[in-house]
Amino acid sequence: PPPPLSSPAPFHSTLPAKWRRRSIGSSLALAVKLVLSVSPSLFFPPQMSRCPCCEERELKASSFTFLPASRRPGACEACVLPAPPPLSDELPPFVWPRTPAEIREQVVAVEVASKQALDAVAAVPDGQETFTNTIEPLLAAPHFKTNPLVGQAKFLQHCSTDPDLRNVADAAGTAFATLKARGRTRTDVYRKVQAFSKTKECAELSEYWSHFVGSLLMSFEASGLSLSPEDQGTLQDLRDKDAAVCSAFKKNLAEDATALFFSPEELEGVDAKWIAERTQPTGVANAGLVKVTLKYPDLLPVLSTCAISSTRERLSRAREVEAYGNNLDLVVEGIKLRRRIASLLGYSSWAQYATATRMSGSPGAIEAFISPLLEKARSGATSDLEALRQLKVAHLRERGELGDTPADAVEVFAHDVGFYSNERLKREHGVDQEAVRAYFPLDHVVETTMAIYQELLGLVFHEVYQFDTWHPQVRLFRVVDAASGERMGFFYLDLHPREGKYGHAAIFHLLKRWKGQVPVDCMLCNLPAPSADGTPALLRHSNCVTFFHEFGHIMHGICAEGDGNSTTLAKCPRDFVEAPSQMLENWCWTREGLRRLSKHHVTGEALPPDLLDKMIAAKNVGEGLAIVRQIYLSSLDLAIHGELPPLDVASLQALVDEMRPRLSLVANPPGANMLRSFGHLMNQYSAAYYGYMWAEVLSADMFATCFEADPFDKDAGMRYRKLVLAPGGVGKISEHLARFLGRAPSQEAFLRSRGIV
Repeated sequence: PPPPLSSPAPFHSTLPAKWRRRSIGSSLALAVKLVLSVSPSLFFPPQMSRCPCCEERELKASSFTFLPASRRPGACEACVLPAPPPLSDELPPFVWPRTPAEIREQVVAVEVASKQALDAVAAVPDGQETFTNTIEPLLAAPHFKTNPLVGQAKFLQHCSTDPDLRNVADAAGTAFATLKARGRTRTDVYRKVQAFSKTKECAELSEYWSHFVGSLLMSFEASGLSLSPEDQGTLQDLRDKDAAVCSAFKKNLAEDATALFFSPEELEGVDAKWIAERTQPTGVANAGLVKVTLKYPDLLPVLSTCAISSTRERLSRAREVEAYGNNLDLVVEGIKLRRRIASLLGYSSWAQYATATRMSGSPGAIEAFISPLLEKARSGATSDLEALRQLKVAHLRERGELGDTPADAVEVFAHDVGFYSNERLKREHGVDQEAVRAYFPLDHVVETTMAIYQELLGLVFHEVYQFDTWHPQVRLFRVVDAASGERMGFFYLDLHPREGKYGHAAIFHLLKRWKGQVPVDCMLCNLPAPSADGTPALLRHSNCVTFFHEFGHIMHGICAEGDGNSTTLAKCPRDFVEAPSQMLENWCWTREGLRRLSKHHVTGEALPPDLLDKMIAAKNVGEGLAIVRQIYLSSLDLAIHGELPPLDVASLQALVDEMRPRLSLVANPPGANMLRSFGHLMNQYSAAYYGYMWAEVLSADMFATCFEADPFDKDAGMRYRKLVLAPGGVGKISEHLARFLGRAPSQEAFLRSRGIV
C-alpha cells in the first residue's frame, strides 16, 4: 500500500479508490483528465466559490498553474501544489521546490559541500592516498547527479509551469556546470589522483574501478591543467560563457509563444476535431480563427496534412525565419567560444576536440563513414524527390491550381516535403496516416510499450500513485528485477505539451546509482493530450516510434550496473548512446509489435492485416530523402564546429543556403535557418549529431543479428540487457558490442534495412 500521508494528499489521491488502485494496464492519467472534464457543477458544488485558476484548469488541463497556495492568492485546493508525502525507499528522494528561494538554498548547499569534498581530497597527506580518501569522494562529488539535490534544484527549468521557478532552476543548472568545470581545474586535487594512480592499491583495482581512475585523470588533463594559470582562467571563463549561451538558447526555445491564426478554410485537409479544439471562442481575440503554435502537436498535423500550400509555407516561415528571438546570434557566439576552447587545449577545431574520446576518434573518420552512405543514398533520394514532384503536379492539377505552369517547371519546396510524403503513402501505398492514428490511442501505446520492455528485459514496473510532483499529469513508476525482486530504479512520465515546457522529446537522468541509491529518470515529451470531452489522444505511428525510442533511454539508465555508472566519469560515447534506443525502434515495425501496440480507440481491434502489411511494405518509402537529410544535418554540425567555421550570422546563413540543397536536395527558403531551433547543437550534441547515423548502423546490426528471427526472444533480451545496457559507460563500447554480436560491427544490416542494397 502507499505510505501514509502526514499532510494533504496529492491531487491524485482525491480520485475514487477504484481509479487510484488501477493496475499498470490502465491509465491514471486518463482518469485525471476525465475528472477534470466533468461538468463544473459536479466538480464544484454551487455553494463553493471558484478560484481564479479554475476556469483555466477546466478549459485545458495542460495549462495548470499548479503553484503553492502562498504564490497564488485565492486559489482553491484543487488548483495548487499539495505538500509532498513523506519520503521512503518506495519513492525517489526528491521534494520538488515550491519557491525560487528553495532552489537558491539548495544551490548554496551543493556549492558548500562540493568545496568541502574537494578540499578534503586535497588535504590528504602525501603518500597516504587511498581509493577511499582520494578516488571515492570524487566519484560521487556533491555536484554530480549522485546527489539528489542537483537534479532537484535544476530539473524544473524544463517543466515547471512557474516562470520564476524555471528561471532560477536554469541558473542552478549553470551553477552546477560551473562547479563541475572548476572542480576539474583543481591542481591540488589532480596531484592526489596522480599520486594514487601510481600506488600498489591502484594497480590491484578491478577493471571496473580502474576505469574511474583513468577517467578522472583524463578529465583533469582535458581541462587544461597543462596550461599556464592565466590560460586556465581564460579557459574557465570561456566554458562559463558557453554554458550561459546554451542556456539562453534553450530558454528561447522553451518560452517561445509564437501563435498564428488561420481560418478553418486555410487548414483544408487537417482533422476537423483538431481544428475545432483550437478554434478561438466568441468574445476573445481572433474569435472563430484557429490558433496554431510551433509546438509539435500543432506543427506536424499542418505540415503533413494541410492541402493549402500558403498555410504550410507561412507556418514553416514562422519557425525557420521569425521565431525564437536572438537564437542565431547565440549559435554564432557558441561557435566562437567553442573554437577558442579547442584552440587553447591544442586542437585544430571543436570537432577535433569533441570526437577525440568518441568511437569515431576524429572528424576524418566521420567523413569516411558519411561519404559512402551519401553516394549510396543519393540516387534513392533523387527518385524520392521526383516522386514528390509528380505528386505535386497531380495535386495542383486536381485543384485547378496548375494553370499555365508547365509540369516540368513545378518544384518541390521545403514546406511541401511533409505534405507530399504523406500523400505518397496514401496514394501509392494505401497508408493514410490519419486513419492509422485511430489504432494508436496514447494510453494503450504507453501501457503496451512498457509491457514489451518488461518482458524483453526481465523487469517489472509498479505504478506509484502518491508522490511529490511538479504537475498533476506526471506519472511515476518503480522498477524491480523480475527474477530477484531487486529494486532497480524509478522513472517519471510527463507526456503532454504545456507553456514553458521543454519542446521536444528527451530523457533526463535525474539521479545516478550510488551505494544503495537507485537511478531515477524522467521522460519529457509533447504527445497530444486527451480532449476535454474525454476523447483519447491518438498518435501517429511516428509518435509511437518516438515514445518507444525515448523509453529505451530510460532502460539504459536504469539497467546500467555498478556504483557511479553513467555519471560524468562513465558516460556512453555520444556516438553510441542513441544505438540502444534506435535498435529498440524496430519493435514498432515487426508484425507482432504492431499488432500489440495497436488498438482501435472505438472497436478495440488491432491493425487489420492488410493495413499492417501496407505499413511494413511502406517502411522505406522516402528513406533516401530521410538519409540525405540526416547527412546534411550531421555535416552542417561538423562544418560549424570545423576548422573554418562561420563567425557571423550572415556567414552562418550562407552556409545553410549552400549545404541544404547540395546535401538534402531541397532548396533552402529565403532567410530560413533551422539552426535557430536546432537545440542539439547547443548542448552536449555539438559536433556529435553524426552520432545518430553512426548509432543507426550499430543498432541495425544488433537487431538483425540477435532479434530479427524472434524479436520477443527473452533470452536474447536478457543478453542485451547484460552485455549492452548493464556496462553503461564503463569500458570500451566496441568490446561490449563485439561480445554481444560475436564479431565486429558491420554496415551491411543498416544498408539492407533501409533498402539501399
